Amino acid sequence: MRHALETREVSAWVEADRLERAVRVLSDPRLRPTRVGSPDARTRRTLADRFNAESFDDMRRLAVATKSVLWIEQTAPLGEFEREALVEENIAIVAGACTLPFLLALPQVETAPSFRRMAAGAAVLGIAEAFGRVEVLQSTVSVADRGRLAEGLRVAVAASLAVLGPIDTVNAVGASAGTLTASLVGAHGFGTIAVASGVEGASFALVGEGGIANVSSCSVAWRRRDGSWVEEARIEPDGEEPIVRTILEAERPVVRRKPLDESLRRLRLRIAAVADTVRLSVRTGHGESTEAMLRNFDVDPDDLTART
Repeated sequence: MRHALETREVSAWVEADRLERAVRVLSDPRLRPTRVGSPDARTRRTLADRFNAESFDDMRRLAVATKSVLWIEQTAPLGEFEREALVEENIAIVAGACTLPFLLALPQVETAPSFRRMAAGAAVLGIAEAFGRVEVLQSTVSVADRGRLAEGLRVAVAASLAVLGPIDTVNAVGASAGTLTASLVGAHGFGTIAVASGVEGASFALVGEGGIANVSSCSVAWRRRDGSWVEEARIEPDGEEPIVRTILEAERPVVRRKPLDESLRRLRLRIAAVADTVRLSVRTGHGESTEAMLRNFDVDPDDLTART
């Protein structure tokens, strides 16, 4: 068993506009960056000098050299040759802002941050279990900068799936630079999501049989329909970025291309599919179907909701 204070060797591929966050994450004393790479020369030099790490200008070469875990911190989709190189390597991969094609191409990938690892996310899940029917779920997520909007969208979608069940119909209400809003129709209720940039934080509101519950990054407030309080409490942040916990939990596959836990893999695909459908709706200006998105990639939507 890995000791709590033992460092985890990690490689990292980082886009230039995500350098600040990468330095913050990789400076965690539980991580030991030994190989770093970027398409940007200045970013490579900064990371290599900061962590005394070997520098790479090609993700394919970095993947071959990586022994255990590769963290990909970029928003742009991977190229065909990069995906092919990664899928052939016997390494655990952690990535942010993953799209459905990315997850389908790389069976050994983990995504982060995760709604289920957030303190507020755990509170929402706990309330939802005892709440009864949820008629409306409002999810608002704010991220530090525009480059992390895709991550914020994934958190909002994960919350919606966890509370509302499978989601098909998606309608982007509006989008502008640094913001995104949409409505979702789930199997168990209706949802709205709003994602913006400028400050880190999240809030969720559940309305329905259990009354009204508001969960934010720092507090929980739940009242029944008759006005009586069920819970009112503060949430203490743990001070850790979910991406670090994910890196620490990632394990190198024991067998080449060994699949991850099937239920988690399906959940990642469902989250990515809804997020990609929201982005499609933004582009078309019309409501779009998540099931159609999945079928376009030869994935049966029913397979992603079946129990293991």
